[in-house]
This record gives sequence, C-alpha cells and structure tokens, in this order.
Amino acid sequence: MLDAIAAGESISRGAVRLGLSQPAVSAMLSRVEQHFGARLFTRTAAGVVPTAIGAEVVARARAILFGLDDLTAALVPDPREGRTRKVLRVGAQPSPALNLLAPELGSLLPSAKVWLRVDHGQPRIVSLLESGALDVGIVQEPVGSPLTLPAGVGRHVLIPREPVFVGLSAQDPLATRAEIALGELSANEWIDDPLEEGAWPSYFRRACASAGFQPQVSFWTGDWHLARTLVRSGQAIGLYHPTSRPLDGLALVPLRDAPLAQRISVLWRAGADRAARRLIGALVHVYAELADANPAYARWWTRNADARPVPARP
Repeated sequence: MLDAIAAGESISRGAVRLGLSQPAVSAMLSRVEQHFGARLFTRTAAGVVPTAIGAEVVARARAILFGLDDLTAALVPDPREGRTRKVLRVGAQPSPALNLLAPELGSLLPSAKVWLRVDHGQPRIVSLLESGALDVGIVQEPVGSPLTLPAGVGRHVLIPREPVFVGLSAQDPLATRAEIALGELSANEWIDDPLEEGAWPSYFRRACASAGFQPQVSFWTGDWHLARTLVRSGQAIGLYHPTSRPLDGLALVPLRDAPLAQRISVLWRAGADRAARRLIGALVHVYAELADANPAYARWWTRNADARPVPARP
C-alpha cells in the first residue's frame, strides 16, 4: 500500500493500483500513520508526497517487498521450466576489482540467475550469509582483525595482505615521493566513510595512534567522486585501494612498511562451493590485471610476493 501510494503520488491512484477503493486505502494509511505516530505523506493539490519520515518508511517497505520477490524467485518454480530456478546471491564491498569482475558474474553458475548486492559493511555481508540471504561474499578484513564467521560459512583468503595507499593532491609536495610514512600525515585533514561499520575505523585510528597522532577528520562521505574532488583540491587526503587507477590531479602513494593493510577473502555458504571456486579464479585474474595497470602497486608486489592472490584449492 505504501509503495503504491508513493509510486502514484496519489491515494486515489494508489487505490487503483491495489484494486481497492480510495476510502479503504485512506483508512489503511491512517492506521499505519497511527502505528508510527507520524504523518507519512503530505497532502497537496496534485496528490501526496512523502514526509521525511514517510520517505524512510517507504524505502524500507520497498526493501521488504524486494526481499519477498527474492524469496519467491528462489522457492517458486519457474513456469517455463516446471522447476525452481537457482538464484546465486553475491555480496561484496565496493572496490575497483568489482568493476572488472561484474562482466564475469554470469559465468559463476551458468544455470543460475545471479544477483549482486554491494554493501560497505563486512558484518552485514556475514549476517546475510548466515541468514541465507547471500550465497557468496567478498569482504575486506583489516590485517590482524579477521571476521568471526558463523558455522557453515567457508573462507578462502584470496589476498593475504593488500596495502592501503594514501590519495593526495598531485600538487602536494609529498605526491612525488615513492612512499610516505604514516606519521608524516599527522597535520593533514582526512576523509572518513560514515557507512563503514566494520573493524576498519578503529583499526585505522589504532595505526595512526601508533604513528603518534590522531587523524583530523573534517569530511565524511561514502561518495568516491566527491572524495576525489576533495583530494584533488588539496582540502583533504584519503585512503585508497592500491588497485585504484591514478587520475589527473590525484596521486596514490604507498605508505612505508604498509601500516594499513587488509586481506581480501571470499566467503560462501554450504552448497555454493563450486560458484565460490569460480569466483576465486576470476578474482585471481582480475587482481593481476589491476596490479599491472598500476605501476606503484606492481612494484610493491615485486617486493612482496607473499601478498599475491592465492588460487583456490582443487
């Protein structure tokens, strides 16, 4: 009902979509608003628009509808095939590798329909695997702070140690350096990601404390385009994947002795072993391609052969 009203921007048009009378839908909406103790829609001459609270409720209602569609797709037989069609649900944190992996998703389980969910938080991906909402996951775990996995979830460490590079303006005097000590960045303003809910924020601050400072954060954004603009302008610095492609006006420089590093792991539920092995094979090639395209990371790999991708066991 909430989805129909919001989509039609009108209670009457929502009623038509639902096949109900307008008074019936108005009464339903009134009961929901009483439940939440707030108005969900503002009435206008043209119809209705969600209030701030209403927009949040509608967004979550649509997520529930999507989950029900997901459940139906997984359990209800496809009428064209007369049997249940397999759905492979893949979850991953955003990274440059994901952009190159995307075209390969369809080959992970050719007989299945592949769904992809990109999520900033490792704990959410693990929770979704445990609940059965995901079959396979790709997560970034701070070195020394591995995720605790529930029973029935397997793990393959694809990259044992991936260094984190610092991104700064190409005009910064440090931009021409081969590497930078973390402590040299104590006076800089940093960009932080407000969506990261895993172990990374505390891990990052512990590393900075070991280097003798607490990071000064004036910008919080999960939007990589905005972050790049802030870095290019010299207003802040940020942390980047070493596989990120260098851009005009932005320099990516390794941190000396890699005080910030993460391991890349592939996780899977029982029954998704074959898809996980194929995913690992695809990622091995993806990371090699990305490293070749970034000279700074390629040089780092040359000195740290133990950090190269680990193929799946037979």
